[in-house]
Formats: sequence, C-alpha cells, structure tokens
Amino acid sequence: TEGQTLALLIHGGGGSSQHWLPLLPFLPKSIVPLLIDLPGNGRSSDTVLPSIDAAATFLERFLTHLEVQQPICCIGHSLGGMIALRFALLFPHRVSSLALIATGARITMHTDFLTAALSNTWDVEMFRTTFGSDIPRELQDLILHEYPKMRVDASSTDFMSLREFDLRASLSSFQVPTLIITGDDDVVISPRHSRFLHKEISGSHLVVIPGGGHYVYAEQPERVAEELRRLL
Repeated sequence: TEGQTLALLIHGGGGSSQHWLPLLPFLPKSIVPLLIDLPGNGRSSDTVLPSIDAAATFLERFLTHLEVQQPICCIGHSLGGMIALRFALLFPHRVSSLALIATGARITMHTDFLTAALSNTWDVEMFRTTFGSDIPRELQDLILHEYPKMRVDASSTDFMSLREFDLRASLSSFQVPTLIITGDDDVVISPRHSRFLHKEISGSHLVVIPGGGHYVYAEQPERVAEELRRLL
C-alpha cells in the first residue's frame, strides 16, 4: 500500500528465513518483509544453487511468480548480501534500495564449511564462538540449528562457485541508496569488507555497531531496525 516498502530478506549460507525472526518485531510498519528459504536451505526443496548468479536469477523468478511489480528493498546478510548485490546488478529495475549486513564483494569460504555441508557433520559448538559472550543460548540455537538442514549437491567442489565470484570492480556502478551494516566484533567476515563496500559504493551509509558479531541483526535487532527505518 501507499507509504509502505516491500523488503526481500535474503539469508546467508546455511541459514533460512528463520534467521530473521528476531528482527521482524522491530521493523517499522512501513516495511513489509518478504522472506524465503533459498533452495537447499531451511524448509525448501532441492540442493543449494550452483552460483550467486543462479540465486539472483532464482529470486527474479520468485518475484515474478508472486506478481511483484514495484521496486523493492533488498536486505541481505553475509552470503545473502552478495546475492543482493548481484541481484541489483542483474535486475536494477527491481531494486529501490539495498541493505548489506556483514557481507562483502568477495568472500573466501573456508574449506571446512563445504566439507561439513557435504557430510552434514556440523561442529555447532565451534560456531558459538561467532557470537558475543552475552548472546543468549536460545538465540544462538535459533541460528545454528538451521545449518544441518542445508543440502548440497554431492558433486560440489566449490560452495556456490565462490572462488570465481568477485564484484569489487562493479561496486562503483551502483546508483541506489545503500546501507551497509557490520558489527565491530564480526569474526566471520571482517568489518574491513564493509568499509571497502562503503568506499566503493557512492553515497552509501556505513554503520559499525559496537559489540556486534556476524549475526548483528539478530543480536541487536532494535538498532538494525532503526537503521533500516532511516534508509527507507
């Protein structure tokens, strides 16, 4: 309706729409969230898509299927932020604004991640180190319990072809309002990646949240929701 913005929330690798639940209650009423489990994640079917381009194209088909016509805000976390960037490049008419959370234009995925995904043997306790010490265990569980649900094609040798994916040279072409959020305590994707995005994307706004980890949108949802309100 008039005065409202449709926002597509794109989860990261091994995540699902469930990851956004802590943020949803704090979103302003002007934001209408649209959530999805990408193929191979959460409650979706099939296996993880072979590339970032394939994920961006999948989202275009998804919006077309839902008969969404107006430009939307793309909110992406981690790997989902890379998908949001690529989606905006491939389908610029679809995107009114971008919110990039704990992400970068190029990410090197640790080989252990693909190994764990292929064998479905996740060291959940190790992943707890990505949260601050004051983050409740139930919130950690909400995030971490989605990883074992991920399904990867058994022939995969590179998670979503990330070794070949690099958007650094394309960042200067972005023309949409862009919010970049990172936690200063993110041990998964260093805040320097967000600072690089900010330097290269003209007119972008960078927010570094003190004490924020990789899942800063779930750890400090009120702060992130306030920044999204300002963006829109």
